[in-house]
Parts: sequence; C-alpha cells; structure tokens
Amino acid sequence: MKLIRLITDNEKAIFNNTFNDNLVLNPNAKIALQSLSIDTENSVLIVDGANDEINYQITTNITKTIKLNHDSYSRLNYQDLFDDIRLKLNANAGFIPAPSPDEDRRELGIEWRCVSNQQNKVSIEYHHGANSEHLGYWNYNPKVERVFSNNRYVWRPTAGQPQDTANERSVLFKDYICRGCGILRCRTNKFINETLAPESNGYIIGLSKNNISAKDPKDIVNADLSYGIAVATDAGSNKHYYIVENGVYTQVLGLNPQYVSESNIRNDFQEVIKNFDTIQLNIYQELTGNVPQLIKEFDFPNSDVKLYPFMVFRGTNADLNNVRATPTPFAPNLTISDKDDFTLDRLGAPPVPQRNPSNNFLQFEPSVADFLGYENPRQPQVGFFNVVAYDYIADKVFDPIDISDAFIIEMLNLKLDSYDGLKEQRKNILAVIPQSNKEGEIIFETNTPIFININNAKELLLRNLACRVVKPDYSELKMLGQATMVLLIDG
Repeated sequence: MKLIRLITDNEKAIFNNTFNDNLVLNPNAKIALQSLSIDTENSVLIVDGANDEINYQITTNITKTIKLNHDSYSRLNYQDLFDDIRLKLNANAGFIPAPSPDEDRRELGIEWRCVSNQQNKVSIEYHHGANSEHLGYWNYNPKVERVFSNNRYVWRPTAGQPQDTANERSVLFKDYICRGCGILRCRTNKFINETLAPESNGYIIGLSKNNISAKDPKDIVNADLSYGIAVATDAGSNKHYYIVENGVYTQVLGLNPQYVSESNIRNDFQEVIKNFDTIQLNIYQELTGNVPQLIKEFDFPNSDVKLYPFMVFRGTNADLNNVRATPTPFAPNLTISDKDDFTLDRLGAPPVPQRNPSNNFLQFEPSVADFLGYENPRQPQVGFFNVVAYDYIADKVFDPIDISDAFIIEMLNLKLDSYDGLKEQRKNILAVIPQSNKEGEIIFETNTPIFININNAKELLLRNLACRVVKPDYSELKMLGQATMVLLIDG
C-alpha cells in the first residue's frame, strides 16, 4: 500500500506533482481517493461609485438609469443584489404624461424581476400586467353583483343591502398588482344624493398592503383599507371625494365629483396607482381631459410590500363600471376571462398601457456584467431589441450559485477502469465526491476507500501524477489558495 499526497495552488484545480524518487506500480495495481480538501472561489463583486449604474430603455425609447446600493456581493448574499436590481427597476417604473419627450414615461402595467432561472443563469426581465377587468380574479359574496346595464358591466350591492360602515359588501382581487407601475381604476356609474355620514354610503376603491386575497370578503376590516378613494355624500347630501387611509376618511377639498347621470360616459374615473416610489390617488374628469388630478400621494419606498386591489360598497346610492386592474404578470395561471368587458369609452377616459414595440436595451458596468454572467455589458451588444417585453438572460452560468451537487476527480495521466454515462464512454474517473457546503469548501475523507483498477499488465514507473477536480459536466472548477489530495495505491 502506498500513500501519495498531492498539492496544488492552480486556480483551475489541476494537481500536477513530480517526484524525485521513482514511483513503481506493480502489475494490476489499484488506486483510490482517501481525502480531498479544497476551497472553491467565492466570486465577489464590489459595487461603488464607479460601477453602480444600470442604464436601460423600454416602452418609450428614453434611456433611464438606476443606481445600485454600494455593497460587496458573493455567493453568501447575491440575492441581495438580485433584490436591489428588481426593487430599483420597479421603483423607477411609472407614468408621467409630460409635454417633453425626455420626461414622457408610459410604463403602466410594467413589472420587473431578477432571478436565477432553471439553467442557473441570471434572468432580468420585464412584462406587462394585462389591463382588464379580470372578472375571474375577483372574489365577492352574494351581497355584491355584477350586472349588464345600459351597454356596460356595473358593479353594485345587491338589492336590500343596508347603508352602514361595515365592509362585508367588499370585492377582493385574488392577486397583487404590478410592482412596477400597477393600477386599479373605475368610473362612477350611479351616484344619488344621500343624507348620511360619508362612511355609511357610496363606495371605496383602493389597494391594501395586507394580503387580503385569501380572505372572505365579509371579513375585511378598516385596517385592510390601506390606500383608497371614497365616492360618497356628506350628511348634507353634498357629493364629495374622500381619501381613505387605513379605513379613515378625509374629505378632499377643492375637487368635487362631476356626475352627469347614470351610465354617462362623462362621469368621473377614480384611480389608485403605484407610480414610481409613491402611491397616488387620482381623479380623471371629462372637463379636464385625460389628465390625472392628484388628490393624495403616499410615499412608498421600494420594498417587497405587495398591493392587493379591493372595492367596498357602503351603501346603495352609488355604484361603478369600467373596472380595470393590472395584476402582476408573474402570477401563475393568470388568464383574462372571455366575459370581461374590454370596451373603454375614450371620451374623457384615462390613458391605457402601451403595448407597442420599442428600441430596448440593458447596460451594466463591465464588472457587474461579468459577475452576473453577461459576456457583453450591453444587451444587445449593438443596436436594440425592438420588442414589447424582454427577458435579458445572461450568457454564462451564474458562478456564485454554481455549487455543484457533486465533483469528479479525473486522472490525467493514468487510464482507469471507470465509465461515465454522461459521456457514454470510458473516462478516467477516480472518484465522485459529495457537494460542497454553502461557503464553497470541499472537505472529503472516506473510511472505506474505493479502489479502481489501473489495468497495467506490466510494472509501471511513474515520476509524475496529474489529476484535476471538475464539475459534473467536466467544466472547470475555480479554486482559491492551496488544495490537498491524498491517494492510496494498492500494488
């Protein structure tokens, strides 16, 4: 029995040791791996003022820029970088109907995500949440109905309902809106004067910070009404708008509802929109064209908080039509019901999401592109992708998460009696060892070495032993520092 210790500091994990003394192997010798200690490279990216910008272009052929957090990233915290990219891109998505083309932003329904896909490649993509009623995604009880009246679909409380402060006549969306620029809109269909406190009549539309998607509609509480617009009258029978924050009403001053008649296309639209890093409550009136009139803006810094649409009826004096929402495009199995009412009256109506191809690109600083696995900092390298939505997939496997489920020890100057189903042929495999830990260290030792035949019919004189550690597909393994391998030879 012979024991051989091999040492290497080769960054590709190649062991190539030469001995001054002759190493003689008897005929029909066998060889086994006793132990291996190696530290794989922990790819590191330092983001600072020199490489923190990502430039990109979507929807309107205007170059936009985000700045990443300054930090150091490796396989231990790469998800923080993914989250930062996603959050910054979503926080930079919005709608600004500006006269200057340099400021014009029309990203309604946009949502970005940054993940490692099934091929372990970085995927940075954006898609559009479909602007529709999404009838099949609303959850409501028999105290609310959707009926076809005067050539449009109307949401309203069923007959005989009380006018009170309860939220049991609620309609809840089964998913959250786009986390880039997502909207919930409706238009007043009917609005009759009532002599009640505003909390006891009319309706509310809004977005909840709480996950109300799985709640029974009757179980909604005021704390679930995070951001909303109420259409209601006061006790003096005067029509007003009210800002609803966590269920609390605040009257809007200086802007009153413009109600013409039931089902009239000149009635007001109400909109709650996640716009850049804010949530805005907007009113669209026919007299002022398609320009949103902001009644309240809430700070909403980029975070993972999801926003769930709701409609609540507090009385029978008001109902609504033309419901539109833009759910996350990454929701599983999201479909648009054939029963949806796609007709949107254009006179005095708000703008709708654009779905026209435009000249798109995504550009990193070289060090960031290299860390993420993109061969070229600009995607595409030249020109543009003329598309509506796009998935920017990296060219190479993302190294920080490329921690293999096994590693192969391959002899380079000895022919072994071993075979590989992947290659469908004989390969000089000395051993297959288990996965490394999350820090990338491979520390392996066996109590029962498995000896492999060398199949040398005659005595074999060696002055050199060469082998390498590779991934399961025989691609290179990047290592750090010095590695040690111990071999046993029987014969």
